[in-house]
Formats: sequence, C-alpha cells, structure tokens
Amino acid sequence: MAFIQAGAGEEEMSRARTCLAFFLVVASAWAVEAGIFRVDLWAQQDQGCERCHYDQTYTTGFAASVHARNSCASCHGFIKDLGSHMRGADRPKPVDCTTCHERISREYLQNFHYLQEDFRCVDCHGDIHTRTASKVPVKIRAVKACTRCHLNEEYVASGHAEALLRGNMDAASCMDCHGLHDTRVYHTALRTYPEEARMFYNTRCIACHSDAAMMGRNALSAKIVEYYEETYHGKVQDVGFATLVAGCADCHTTHNILPKTDPRSSIHPDNLVTNCGRCHTGFHPRFVLYKAHPDYRDRQNYPALYWTFVFMSSLLVVTFLFFWVHTALWWRKSYWEKHRREKEGIVEEGCLITEGGHVHVERFSRSERLMHLVLICSFFTLVTTGFPLKYHREPWAPLFLDFWGGAHMAGVAHRIAAAVLILLFSIVAWRSVRFVVAPGAGWKGWKERLFGPDSLFPRWKDWEDLKGMVLWFFDRGEKPRFDRWTYWEKFDFWAVFWGMFAIGGSGVLLWSPELSSYIVPGWVLNVASLVHSEEALLAALFIFTVHFFNTHFVPDKFPMDRLIFTGTYSIDELKRHRPQEYERLASQGKLDELKRPHPGIPLKLAAAVVGLASLLFGSLLTVLFIVALVGR
Repeated sequence: MAFIQAGAGEEEMSRARTCLAFFLVVASAWAVEAGIFRVDLWAQQDQGCERCHYDQTYTTGFAASVHARNSCASCHGFIKDLGSHMRGADRPKPVDCTTCHERISREYLQNFHYLQEDFRCVDCHGDIHTRTASKVPVKIRAVKACTRCHLNEEYVASGHAEALLRGNMDAASCMDCHGLHDTRVYHTALRTYPEEARMFYNTRCIACHSDAAMMGRNALSAKIVEYYEETYHGKVQDVGFATLVAGCADCHTTHNILPKTDPRSSIHPDNLVTNCGRCHTGFHPRFVLYKAHPDYRDRQNYPALYWTFVFMSSLLVVTFLFFWVHTALWWRKSYWEKHRREKEGIVEEGCLITEGGHVHVERFSRSERLMHLVLICSFFTLVTTGFPLKYHREPWAPLFLDFWGGAHMAGVAHRIAAAVLILLFSIVAWRSVRFVVAPGAGWKGWKERLFGPDSLFPRWKDWEDLKGMVLWFFDRGEKPRFDRWTYWEKFDFWAVFWGMFAIGGSGVLLWSPELSSYIVPGWVLNVASLVHSEEALLAALFIFTVHFFNTHFVPDKFPMDRLIFTGTYSIDELKRHRPQEYERLASQGKLDELKRPHPGIPLKLAAAVVGLASLLFGSLLTVLFIVALVGR
C-alpha cells in the first residue's frame, strides 16, 4: 500500500490493483470454502459484481441506462453460494423479465416469435445493460427492430412506411398491424387464410380507416370502411364468416399498400385482373370494373348507382305511401262499420242462411293451391337467407344464418329457393299466355278473354272500383261491387312480373358474377346488388303488410282467411265479397259446376297451422326489418 501511496506510475498502480483484487478474491473463496464465513450475493452486491464482471458490456453505460436502478441480482439472482458461483458451479438462473414486465411477458408467451422461433427478450432488446430512454417514436423504433430480420422491401416502399419515415405518425408501422409483443401465429396461405387472422387484420385496418379525425388529417375518406361493409364481401364478413370473402389484406395485399394511381399498387388498373384472379376465376377482364367501395350517394363518381338508388327509393316510398294509406283507411272503415253493426245489434250477413245455404264453391284449383304453398316456402327461404346479409349488423342476422348452417349453406338454399320461384313464375306466365290464346281457338277472341271479367289484365272497371273504394272509405258512397278479381289483386299479380324482372334479373347476374362479366361490365353488378336488395325489401314488406292485410287482417276476415289453402268458400261469402261475380255466374248457370264439398277437418287444421304460422312469422319479420330500417 505504501508503494501505491508513494506515487508510483500508472502502469505499476494498475498492476498493484489487479494483484490486490486477485488476492482478495482468492482469500474470500478460501474462507468461504473453509466454512469460516458464508457470503450471500444479495448482501454483498453493493461491493460490485464488477470485481469479476468488469467487461465493458456490463459496465460502460449501465449507470445511465433505464435499468440502472436495478441491481445485478435483480435480474441475475438465485445465487446462494459465492464460492460455488466463483468456481462456475452455482450459476444464476436465466433472466426472467416477467419479474418487472409481467403484462408484456404474458402477451409474449403467445407471440409467433416465441412459439415458432423460440426468440427471447434479448433477441430484440439486445442492449439491456446500456438501454436508455429513446426520443425516437416507438413506431419508427419498431420498424427498425423488425427490419433487422424482416427485410421486406414491399413494406419499406409502401405508402404506410414511406409516410411514417417522413414523420407522419398516423401511418401504420409493423406494430400497428402485427402487434408489438402479441404478434399472432397464423397460417396465411391463400384460401387457407384462417378466419381469426382475416378478422384480426381487418380490425386493425378498420381501427385507423374509420377514424374520421385521422383520415381528415391525411386527406382520406373516413367512409371507406362503411362503403366496404355494405358490399357482399363486407356483409358476409360482418356476420362471422370472414373466410368466405375477401378482407382488406386480400385486395390491398399484405405490405404493398399504395394508391391505385401507383403502378406498383395491387389495385392499379393494370394489376386488377391478377389481383382479383387470386380468388375469382374464369371471368372477363371487364369484371374488374366492379367497385369494391362504392358510395351510391355520390352522384359525381357513381352516377349509375346514384340514379338507381334514387329510383328504387322513390319506388319504395310511392308504393308504401299509397298502399299503407289505403290499408289504414280500409281498416278504419271496416272496423268502425263492424263496430256500428254490433252496437245496433245487426246480424252479420255471413250468418244468414240464403238460398244456397253453406254450400261451398271453388275459387282456386288444387294445382293453384299447391303452387301457392310452394311459393310460401320458397319466399320465406329467400327472406331468411337474404335479409341477414342486408341487415348484417342486427343481432338476429347470425342466428338466421346459423339456422341454415352458415353463410355458404344459406347461399345454397337461397339459390335453390330462387330457382323454385323462377320455375313457378314460368308456369304462371305460360298459363297466362294459354288463357289469352285458348287451346283450339288460337288468337280468336283474345280481346274478350284479355279484357274479360276472368282476366287479371287491368281494365276500366278497376279504376272505377278504386274511386268507389276511396269514396266508401270516407262514407261518400257504397262499397264497390267486385267481380272475380279486385284492383289490388291485379296489382299483386302484375307486381310479380316487375319483381321477377328486377329481383330475379339482378339475382341471376349475381348468381355467378364471373360468368355475368361476359354479358355486362363489373359496375353493373354493383347496380344489380342495389336493385336486388331494395326490391327484396319492397317485396317482403309488401307481402307482410299490404298483402297480409288485404287477405287476412281485414276486420271481416281476421285472423286469417283459409280460402287459399282450402280452395273453396261459401256461396254467402261469394255474394258478400264479389257480388258481381256471383250474379254473373248465376245468370250463366255456372254455379253448379263450381260447387264443392265442405272442407274436411284435416284440411282446415292444416290450413290453420300453415296459415297462422306464416302470418305470425311474417309479422315478426316485419317488426325486425322495420326496426333495422329505422336504425340505419
């Protein structure tokens, strides 16, 4: 010691310190081994692990690091015997970052890098002893860390990374899409892309692109997500069947997120055939003119969609405005009149025994009743398989699809029901032609048949009946004397022809869009989708409100009319509801030809079960649809 104090040179002093340290270590080890005393590392840590671990890796910069407040034993603990440790026998357990970073560690246990690559914290955070609080944004630090292994040129050149490295902190980095410590394990091969993965990445895309403030700062549309969710892709995904349709990353690819004006972009016009061809096959190149994010309210960019929406909306408003007002007035008049008769003690006309008694006459043949039953089944199938996609955000939508076995099986059932409906329509159309062109008579007398009382073709009397009905609603005249077909029944009949043109034609185009692209360009499929959806709403609500009221819910028939199921009604009912037809048939001597036995109990029970079930289910659907429509 005296030599050191005497001012020896630096080299001699360093040699002396080394000798002294070596002596102390050897002496301590001998004392511990001899049992003279035991040293607990935790008790002696303040004396400095640097006595042995004096490498710059552990000493330089540690005092200024974020871990400086931790002792060596905080991470490298569990050494019980210093002597054994110095001989290399008692080694510290592997560093467990969970001690301090519990939440992050729990996330990392599910991380792809841990499960598949056995990466540890130090593999990414290698500068543990010198790590300082960085002023570089975490997004940029994440990109730099990830690109040490993932040299993805697509991402570095993409819109997100380019904007991020220019300082736009709104742009997505690796951690925004893949997570930071919770990077998931997915198999992302095309067509085996798991639903969980697609939904996870879609959610990440939606989180930013539905943020109005963020999109506003970057001159992007905040409605792009909403437009996507109103397409077939978005609707099927929203009801829980994401693997059946394209998600965000399927069209915009995984890292090459560039504007469609950039030739490198997957959505550039020159690349769309290849991009769409990853899922669709056998289509005409004009198939790619389909709009993936259309806004039917945008007149400038989507004029065809805009005017289609205006037309269909106007059709809905005009149709329901007329018929719902008509229904309300009819109900008021019938109910008030029925109440007046009850109050005055007037016996219902239907209870009187007339000349014909309660003998039944046929109105609908067996084949017509069977066709109507098939129509009911196909119609409810179409409604319960199609409307869950139209109102995909409603809580009942997934329940209906689950009933059919998922979105795919619901689509199969929808197409089968549509084929049945087209077949029924074809039969009706053929029968209509045969009615005009009578077998054996040809076109002779076609005008008399077309404009006659048995025809469903509109004639002047229908206009007179409509005016008379309105006058009757307001107590200004007697109720019109109807013949075989009323004006509202003829409207129902001809509405089917329009409906099959609109909903059937659009449905056929959408049935196989790839094949349809050889007939029409892709943007027509957007129009067809809008027409199909809005016409379906018109048809369903019209049937469940107007048609149900006219045939079942009108007060003098409530709760239901079994006529369409039994095919017959009494002569009394014929006289009361269609007096002109009764008088015509009586004068022609045709009543006896139409007389049929009274319906049996099994037929009436079956009619009651099927009829009431249809009415109740249709009424329930009406409530669900109106609630969904109001909430949009």
